[in-house]
Amino acid sequence: MDYTSKMENETAANCLICQNKSECFKKLSNSELENADKGKVEITFKKKEIIAKQGAFASHVMYIKKGLVKQYIEGANGHKNVIINFFSPGQIIGLSSLFGKSTFDFSVAAVEDSTLCLIDINIVRDLINNNGEFSSRLIQKLSETNSYSYQQLYDLTNKQLNGRLAGAILYLAKEVFKTRKFKMTLSRSDLAEFTGMSTMSAIRVLNDFKEEGILVDKNGMFEIVNINALEQISRTG
Repeated sequence: MDYTSKMENETAANCLICQNKSECFKKLSNSELENADKGKVEITFKKKEIIAKQGAFASHVMYIKKGLVKQYIEGANGHKNVIINFFSPGQIIGLSSLFGKSTFDFSVAAVEDSTLCLIDINIVRDLINNNGEFSSRLIQKLSETNSYSYQQLYDLTNKQLNGRLAGAILYLAKEVFKTRKFKMTLSRSDLAEFTGMSTMSAIRVLNDFKEEGILVDKNGMFEIVNINALEQISRTG
């Protein structure tokens, strides 16, 4: 994608002094960080704005500095999109493109206003080839992402609607927002596309959880008040 127009008026911290470095980039030397900085742009995307397009050339690896983004497969021939995952600050998207296809197999969009560092993919490849600790951390990140994808595939093909949504809410609380009480910036449509159900079904199951005293949803704030019940539904759903 062409990010030239987005780069206007953007200011970015130098990688060397950035306080938001991922664990991977903390393994780089000062000279390596300076090299990464030369091939990096920091861009803020508005809510719902497309960050990467399925089928476009994978020219950058994306580091989430602020906000929340979703990674999804675009539906074809009238089918709905399928959300693969959500990424919060400190996470990296696009690792599968480093030594695979030259195009993205997915799209990425901002769930809320988000700031990302886009790093030239060739520079990241060079860092992998020359820094073993950096490579190890990236492989760990990729493994963690793949592990969740396997679990999600199992849930979508084996669990009923309530089990799928319970598992999704637990994942959001534990891995994305990292708290049982959080501002739900995802739309009901996002929840539906993340759990493989219709939007109306997602709304109905959410209402069931609220009526059963498992969740509280007040003014856009979600709170899990009975996590044991939600975990039980996720396991047996």
